[in-house]
Amino acid sequence: MTVRSLARDVRDFLDGRVRSKDLDIPWWAPLLSAAALVGVVAVAVLQREVSTAAVIAGLVIVVPSLSIFFVPSTPDWLRHNMWAVDLVPTLAGTAWLMAQPATAFWPQHDFGPAVLVPLTLEMVIREGLRTGTLYGIASGVVMWVFATDTASGIGVHLLLLFVGWVCGLMMLAQMRALRAERLARSQEHARATEAERTRIAREIHDLVGHSLSITMLHLTAARRAVAEGDDPAEAESALTEAEAIGRRAMGEIRRTIGALSSTGTGTAPLPGAADVVRLVEESRSAGQSITFTSTGDLSRIDAGVGLGIYRILQESLANAIRHAPGAPVSVSLAVADGVRLSVRNPLVATKRGVGEGSGLAGMAARAEQLRGRFSAGSDDSTWKVDLVIPSHCLVRKAIA
Repeated sequence: MTVRSLARDVRDFLDGRVRSKDLDIPWWAPLLSAAALVGVVAVAVLQREVSTAAVIAGLVIVVPSLSIFFVPSTPDWLRHNMWAVDLVPTLAGTAWLMAQPATAFWPQHDFGPAVLVPLTLEMVIREGLRTGTLYGIASGVVMWVFATDTASGIGVHLLLLFVGWVCGLMMLAQMRALRAERLARSQEHARATEAERTRIAREIHDLVGHSLSITMLHLTAARRAVAEGDDPAEAESALTEAEAIGRRAMGEIRRTIGALSSTGTGTAPLPGAADVVRLVEESRSAGQSITFTSTGDLSRIDAGVGLGIYRILQESLANAIRHAPGAPVSVSLAVADGVRLSVRNPLVATKRGVGEGSGLAGMAARAEQLRGRFSAGSDDSTWKVDLVIPSHCLVRKAIA
């Protein structure tokens, strides 16, 4: 096993241990904390001439704290109550260690009280503000009672203890902020994904609904021509037109999916306001009587706005063909200070109830995206669809 693979295994192990304890800290943080604790305890033990009591006290401090992160598996109760494992042993072990005078070297700078600084910092990060603060207070009491240092020395150790608590609090706040940011990013990604799915579904719904409505009219005409023994050329023409519409619909579906996908593989442009004439002619070719009027410069309409207008008109014509086949439809598209689209067709009582399906909701959603006003409903015996888009939404201005 190479050094690199060994380091990778250690990193993966520590990273897994950190995640298992629901901590948002880097994998090296427990390793650094353990090294600091072991180092301070080792110096404190050496200052006491490595006596048996000092060694046992050091083990009582180090082993419970390290076992929390470095033991491969822990029971559930231990994972959720880690503070119970090292709170009493570490405080008791530190008190026992400080009760033994430091006589070997640096007696004026005892490292015994300093043991509580990394322990307090770790407790704040791992267990939170309340438990970490209680541990810090208990550490201060133990330090004041059992430390054999001078009053000024104990004051320095209490200051270091406070600094450790503050550093732990700062890392805890950073960890919680990181967790909140990850959660917000995950929620935003979920909302964006859902919105994209809805947008794609709306595009496909409009495409398929309109194309099927026109195709069904052609197929109905072909069936009647065959059933009534009319000119076979008429039936063939209707079937040919239905096939052509189906092929165009498949091509447009591919372009729409390509344009909406993250890779953007669509090569042909999506329809816009200039294509409404073709859309009307396509519906006329299926036998629907349509009166169309257009005023103003359609080139002023932005591509995105034009696509929304096209889809709303497409769905309106599909609904008219579906619910009132053969009935006259009036379409008006005016471009002035803004854009106004109006579609009118008679209501046919024998057909399916108005408002079924998701077509109206999809048109309303499109109008909202365009920052326009949309209304659809019956007025006496007429079904009306109105779309008004204000002038500030026409991104493409007229060229002087």
